[in-house]
Amino acid sequence: MKQHLCEVISALHRPPANGVRRAFALSRAEAERLPSLPTFAIISITTPGRPPAALNDVAHLLRLSFEDVDFLNSELSSRARVKLSDAFTAKQAAEVRQFAESLPDAVHTVVIHCEGGYSRSCAIALAFHRLYGYEVENHRLLEANPSILSLMMSKVPPVKHRK
Repeated sequence: MKQHLCEVISALHRPPANGVRRAFALSRAEAERLPSLPTFAIISITTPGRPPAALNDVAHLLRLSFEDVDFLNSELSSRARVKLSDAFTAKQAAEVRQFAESLPDAVHTVVIHCEGGYSRSCAIALAFHRLYGYEVENHRLLEANPSILSLMMSKVPPVKHRK
């Protein structure tokens, strides 16, 4: 098992020392190896047409399906333009925010996964950091999809950071 996944699993078993929720961005393959614990939630992002991720029993689970396309980029390739009809939407952004805001206090970690674990999931994790003050691994979020992040942050009233 990769070192990072071992560290994430270890973190899932213990609450953060400072009481601040955490968010981890993982790949689908990594998320499918996570144990079933009541202390974390999962946002599962798959590519349209792919089957749902085979996740262990998780009490707090949000499943979404959308393409990894930087839809606000004015210089999209023809390949990316084909994916626009399945891009992340404002409705999905609201769904993600509602999910985060409705989590019980016992949930101290949110795992967000997409197929590769470096673009869509990173954008959501980074949004959780900016919106709610979640602790994140900033160095792992460098390739966050800017369009998803922008949509997550748009039309959002200021939120008190959870402590």
